[in-house]
Amino acid sequence: MNLKVLFGRKIKEYRKKKNITQAQLAELVNVDDKHISCIESGKNFPSPDLIERLANALDVEPKDLFEFYYLQNSEDLKSDIITMMDKLNKDELALAHKYMRTFLLK
Repeated sequence: MNLKVLFGRKIKEYRKKKNITQAQLAELVNVDDKHISCIESGKNFPSPDLIERLANALDVEPKDLFEFYYLQNSEDLKSDIITMMDKLNKDELALAHKYMRTFLLK
């Protein structure tokens, strides 16, 4: 899953927590409501300035909008782990294996 989709899901999550519509959020951040729809669906990614305005409107810190790894499904998480493991050398892979075994066998 790509960054735009994950970010969009996070915007939608915070918007729903505030119980506001896309149109209301759009008005708060001074953009068209279709732009909010495109951000939430992962079609568009906001500028740094808009990220700040979105965070302010949603009463969160900008960094909170990027804390979305928990939203990934199991297949995405497995794929991400494999991608990371593929970049390790033999010694690093052995260490990662040790940590995973320790964690999983608690």
